[in-house]
Amino acid sequence: MSNIKNLISNNQSIWLDSISKQMLDSGDLSKIIDLGITGITSNPSIFDKAISSSEVYDETIREISNNISDPKGVFEELAIRDIQRASDLLFKIYKKSEGTDGFVSLEVDPFLANNTEETIKEAKRLWNRVNRENLMIKVPGTDLGFPAIQHLLESGININITLLFSFDSYKKCLQAFLQSQKTNTSSKSVASFFISRIDTAVDMNLENSNKIFHKIGIANSFKAFGHYLNSKKIMKNNYQKLLWASTSVKAEDLDPAYYCENLPISGTINTLPLETINDLLKKEDFKINKLKISETYSEIMEDLDKILDLNLITQELLLNGIKLFQDSYSSVLETVNKKIKSIKKK
Repeated sequence: MSNIKNLISNNQSIWLDSISKQMLDSGDLSKIIDLGITGITSNPSIFDKAISSSEVYDETIREISNNISDPKGVFEELAIRDIQRASDLLFKIYKKSEGTDGFVSLEVDPFLANNTEETIKEAKRLWNRVNRENLMIKVPGTDLGFPAIQHLLESGININITLLFSFDSYKKCLQAFLQSQKTNTSSKSVASFFISRIDTAVDMNLENSNKIFHKIGIANSFKAFGHYLNSKKIMKNNYQKLLWASTSVKAEDLDPAYYCENLPISGTINTLPLETINDLLKKEDFKINKLKISETYSEIMEDLDKILDLNLITQELLLNGIKLFQDSYSSVLETVNKKIKSIKKK
């Protein structure tokens, strides 16, 4: 049994945090799905890397730019085509799971992260353009994003709430979902709770001999999962799954599978970059950690509270996360613009 199948047998879904036309055209994405991957997420950085690293998009850019001159419009069309194809590949999984798995995520313009009305408009437009029932629209979990998230869920649109760092933000995210279910129970949702970025930020303030070093991201996740379990009792048959995001390790002294081994929680999703998936496939000493950190996370978090204010750290991480997404979005538009100009010169 592969390490991926091992995690799946523990009732955890593994999603791929990558997509490209090259993966679709070559059949590599189909092969990865055959290995047990049941969902895909995307963001501007992923598309920027895919478009800039090869010429595979050039002919499509040439075709699209004959009718659309705006780089955002061209990029959007490229992304939508990839998302549609990936959604179709995962549709059997979506149907077999009765709509609880098999999703592909597409992100709204991150410059709208603090604009409720514009986020709603953009999300609805993308939802209608992609026109796939196993699509999730990705919306950042900001204070002005939560009203948009609730409205979109009430409209029957599946939502992936991204950039969740703090426990309080997760509670707001879950509350928006619960409120939406009073109006519409057809929409699906995942809450993307970020892990390694928290450890990176906290560990900068700790000695590596400290007993909570490298442990805050995981403890924070178990705290969120405990709240999820309590709320699941009132969610009936439709519920918002927790998704572990940012699970590629940032610290050099950590094994690449660190977060996979320590967050194999039943009923959750772990989204992994291609590099981590490849590492899992080759790893021979992979062991699922059965330690019940859920019983000790309170002690770990209490120890942290004596040293640092995690709320301040997660607030800064959210602001930085939005800025990184915006920078990536600007970068992919610039990449597309350069491609358009280069192609028209030929």
